[in-house]
Amino acid sequence: MHKSIAVFNISVLATSLAISQTPVFAQQAELSTPYLVKEAPSVSPNSTQNVWTSERLRNAKPLPLPISYNGVVTGQTTQVTGKPQAGRGAKPTVKVSVNQEPLFTPNNLEVQSDQVQPNNVGTQNARFTSSRLVPLSADLSYPYVASGKIFFSKPGGGDFICSGAVIRPRLILTAGHCVHSGSGGNNGFYTNFLFVPAYRDGAAPYRQWSWSRVITTSTWSTGGGAVPNAADYAILEVSDQSFSGVTRKIGDIVGYFGYKTLDLLPNHATLLGYPGNLDSAQKMHQVTAGSYGSGGNNTVLYGSDMRGGSSGGPWVQNFGVVASGQVDGSDKTPNQIVGVTSYGPTAVGPLYQGSSILDSRFTTILNTACAWKAGNC
Repeated sequence: MHKSIAVFNISVLATSLAISQTPVFAQQAELSTPYLVKEAPSVSPNSTQNVWTSERLRNAKPLPLPISYNGVVTGQTTQVTGKPQAGRGAKPTVKVSVNQEPLFTPNNLEVQSDQVQPNNVGTQNARFTSSRLVPLSADLSYPYVASGKIFFSKPGGGDFICSGAVIRPRLILTAGHCVHSGSGGNNGFYTNFLFVPAYRDGAAPYRQWSWSRVITTSTWSTGGGAVPNAADYAILEVSDQSFSGVTRKIGDIVGYFGYKTLDLLPNHATLLGYPGNLDSAQKMHQVTAGSYGSGGNNTVLYGSDMRGGSSGGPWVQNFGVVASGQVDGSDKTPNQIVGVTSYGPTAVGPLYQGSSILDSRFTTILNTACAWKAGNC
């Protein structure tokens, strides 16, 4: 039986952030932010791996992208006020051999490149660039390698996939709707979470990582699954593994991204994920775009052609590797996550995705997850 903990009225640190009173960001961060936590029934490096047979991995479906029905697309660029909170990312510190032996042979593996058509604008005029990684093996290098695919189960509802990214040495950031239904309290949590960094074509080059705990905001867990949601994000803690007889955290092996709150609008970012509509979710995909405007309820829209399966993928500012002499600018810290994929439009034509703005609800669940175990952060 799953052990679940509900925690309420947790005081946020004095540095908690206030969101502006601009009406488009209707759901404000509070000084006291409740959240919901679930612990894995069995915690070990292989506890979840044993659940995932090759057949279950092969048949896991991209989780449909939540659809916004409110029609709020403003193109407005009002910036959220407040003092951003930020953390730096880190490159891998341990070099290990790459294992490209497939866990399974995916269905529909062979997708011709001319069938994957990048789009640069939809009917909403939110412009972007969409592409496979070039070369595909770039997913084995930082910062791409710190992103990956999440497998999970809906009790009684089947197996699914989302996207996620390592954000601290043991912590994976994803969307709230990838871990919880949005209602039902503790019973609303999904289970069997398994994170595969740099997943490609059925292979887990840096192993599979089993979950030990998960946390999401009560803004998501009590929101009924409706989007746009003001805090559709969640964090998974994963168990350490032994490499050559030495216990290692996932961040040691693949590194981790930084983060920055209140910096999604205006901005531009690289969006990463495993969308089922592009390469059948078998390859990491990237979209680069600038903020288009508000989606309402503390969310921001960026142009994108990714669909189901990309949920929970990171939106990263200053993505990549800093060049020698690259010193100009006032917001130049590399590889900071400013959002995660949360929802899309009712139709394919508009071609955009929405993310909740990272605010004090994010820092609260991050601080809580950091405190679970020494070395998490």
